[in-house]
Amino acid sequence: MAFVWMFTSGPQLFYRYKDGSHASTVYAENKAEAYSSRIINCLRASWSVCYFFSPLLLIMFYRRGIFHSADGLSYYAKIVAATVAVYYAAHLTRGFGRMSNSAYKVFAEELNKVKTGRLPPSALAKYDFQFSHWPVNYSLKNNRSRPVSVNQQSDTQQLSFSQKVKLVPLQVLSYLAAHSFARWMIYPGSTDLLNAMIGPNLLLGRKKLVESYSGKRYKLETYEGNHIDSIFIDRRHHDRENGNTLVIVSEGNAAFYEAGCMDAPLQKGYSILGWNHPGFGSSTGKPHPEQEHNAIDTVVQFALNKLNFPVDQIIFFSWSIGGFASSWAAANYPECKALILDATFDDILPLAANRMPVWMAGLVDIAVRKYFNLDIASWVNKYDGPVKLIRRTQDEMISTNPANVATNRGNFLLIKILERRYPKILNNESIAVVTQYLSFTENMKQVFLSDKDIDFDVCHITLLDLARQNDMAIPMLGGDDLDQSVKDHLALYLATKYMEDMTSTHCVPLPAEMFKLPWQLT
Repeated sequence: MAFVWMFTSGPQLFYRYKDGSHASTVYAENKAEAYSSRIINCLRASWSVCYFFSPLLLIMFYRRGIFHSADGLSYYAKIVAATVAVYYAAHLTRGFGRMSNSAYKVFAEELNKVKTGRLPPSALAKYDFQFSHWPVNYSLKNNRSRPVSVNQQSDTQQLSFSQKVKLVPLQVLSYLAAHSFARWMIYPGSTDLLNAMIGPNLLLGRKKLVESYSGKRYKLETYEGNHIDSIFIDRRHHDRENGNTLVIVSEGNAAFYEAGCMDAPLQKGYSILGWNHPGFGSSTGKPHPEQEHNAIDTVVQFALNKLNFPVDQIIFFSWSIGGFASSWAAANYPECKALILDATFDDILPLAANRMPVWMAGLVDIAVRKYFNLDIASWVNKYDGPVKLIRRTQDEMISTNPANVATNRGNFLLIKILERRYPKILNNESIAVVTQYLSFTENMKQVFLSDKDIDFDVCHITLLDLARQNDMAIPMLGGDDLDQSVKDHLALYLATKYMEDMTSTHCVPLPAEMFKLPWQLT
């Protein structure tokens, strides 16, 4: 049975981790396995590229009249058939290679015993192999604990019938764009090509997490059946100060838990639960908003029900676009300990529009709002707990003008948070003052605050008094009768507490000393 399985869909064995009796060993493919695997990976990458450019390819084929010619269709059909034949022949060749590889046969027998219940799943912990054959460790399939809502917006509902008809071509184009190149521009980590290129580096990252930090890999199944690759590092018995707190880490648009942003909380002694977005690394699915929400919901439920962390000991931490999943999680698990957003924007639409030609503005607007409405600010503002923002002052990714820190979309996220939490303090005048403050880098910000002659101790006492009058609730409704100068000072004080600057570009790893719990008014 195991030999037949090798020919069809058996997993490729990548690594054997060190254990009590064996040193770590990189799995050595024989020539038949190695060459056939290269062919398979090459064809998969080629398919990914063709799918990426499919709208352009279809237009090109149409203009060349291929769809109108039986000979043209027959020629390309033969190419497709030959490619499919080569693909399955490579699978067959790899199967023969595996049959002659003694290390693979031992692994295949153990995996078969686990699948038939003759060995416990823990017997596979020493292996790193193709994730599609990893046993499911936790599942929410068809048993979701709460409905997952996606905050999609569409202005077309307000249009007349004739206006909607005129938008049909844009709707069709937006659908094609969203399901081809747009998704890969927003989430390049979901492309087969990138995953194939960095696969060896992801393996090394997992090796480090397993062998150096005793990380345990888990396969989580979401409501719609996606499989989420995750890893858990338990520090509860190693760090009394921080180990009992779990940091759930959500990565950026081209980052993975194997090589992402979990290093900072890891160095601070926290327990860590990392996961890969749908379509990233070994996770299945596509990183559309609903699947993103289902994925993070499954991760949180796993942490609560299987890892046994109370919700008030969970911190949601993210970098860049990962803020979309983290902010949704904080909004839906409001008792969590904190939300920390590093290099995160308020809304993806201004960034997407800035990177596309002006004539595509209508298409970009429809595609983003209908298929990738990553409006992070709206989810953050559904959460009343502690929030910390980290702004990269040289951020080239979430700024519409990288040379001007005032265009960093983190600024807009901060103002939206303060507007919602302190509506009587953040009026137009104080917003203008905060906006000016955010247009400076660190040294100039300090000069600006010094010129304003702000007494932070007085600001703290004033805010605390207003908060107590409001029973410490968010939003804080007091302060409407304050002088404008006092409101300006309070707004600037709040800006310094909610956001911390880091002098770096977007992709520089966060230093451990900057991973700190958010400020709270107490």
